[in-house]
Amino acid sequence: MSRNRNQSIFTKAHKQFYPDTMKKRLFTVCLFLLLGGKGIAQELPQLNTYMFNQFLYNPASGGMYETDFNCNFVSRFQWAGVSGAPLTSFAWADHRFRKNSMSAGLYLAYDRVGARQFTDVAANYTYILRLNNKWKLSFGLRAGFTSLSFNLTNSEKVFDAGDPLAQGYVMNYPKFGGGVQLYARNFYIGIGVPDIASINTSVFAADRNKNFFQKNRNYSLLTGYRWRLSDGFSLLPSSKIYYYPGNPVRVDLSALAEITDYFWAGGSFISTGSASVMAGSYISSRLRFSYAYQFPIQSNVNTNIATLNVHEIVLMIQLDDLFARKNKKIVE
Repeated sequence: MSRNRNQSIFTKAHKQFYPDTMKKRLFTVCLFLLLGGKGIAQELPQLNTYMFNQFLYNPASGGMYETDFNCNFVSRFQWAGVSGAPLTSFAWADHRFRKNSMSAGLYLAYDRVGARQFTDVAANYTYILRLNNKWKLSFGLRAGFTSLSFNLTNSEKVFDAGDPLAQGYVMNYPKFGGGVQLYARNFYIGIGVPDIASINTSVFAADRNKNFFQKNRNYSLLTGYRWRLSDGFSLLPSSKIYYYPGNPVRVDLSALAEITDYFWAGGSFISTGSASVMAGSYISSRLRFSYAYQFPIQSNVNTNIATLNVHEIVLMIQLDDLFARKNKKIVE
């Protein structure tokens, strides 16, 4: 069965119902994970193209795309021209199984801020329930580890040469997270907490003796809608509400205009005092490229705002039947 080339961010309707017993068990497990546990975390990178990279914020977004296999490569260059400026690169991939009941994926990330470096490696599992002919409900679980290290260059001043951090200290700790998402063909809304549980809580003094809701973990709420104006033109409004303890709540409001299968462009307003413009092109039916530029819209007298710009590059690959056997008829 051939598919339309439109690589939208919304999935097609699933084909099967699943036993009530399995639904109840899975819901109980996910509810427990979302309401309990201890954790530490670093703040997640804030992407302008979050609507195409929900996998970073919500483990339940696996399998929501129209194609069976999806892979993204993202590089974000923040505050270009500033020494020690943040640099983020990550890749994620997910594969939705033929019966459309589950998705498995992999998440890799590297985040550098000055001398501090984070490396994340995690496996992702998403279970997809079909509620009716239009609506799906997915539960996602993610497990892996984070490696935290410090790399002090010769140009950086060390005040305490005996500090373990100045001697290339490396710390590894496991991470566990989850999320839930409700979506249809042209709409989605989901809540993700990719770092619900972790051990080694005594490592960061800031998290000691805090209750569950005060610990430093990431909370994200993402939603979006596809408004089809015609067969060849659509508008895609979306939003992201993000919270990390100790920082103000961040709200991103975005709108994109898309010419089906060819080109899209739009922009975002960010509540923390910046805005972005972005555009993307379908290089082929399987490959698309996008670029986003973020700039400040509120001046700071203590900062040279001309240098505080952000460049973001995304390469997305979407395929069908990647793991299908040759000469085997596939029934949707």
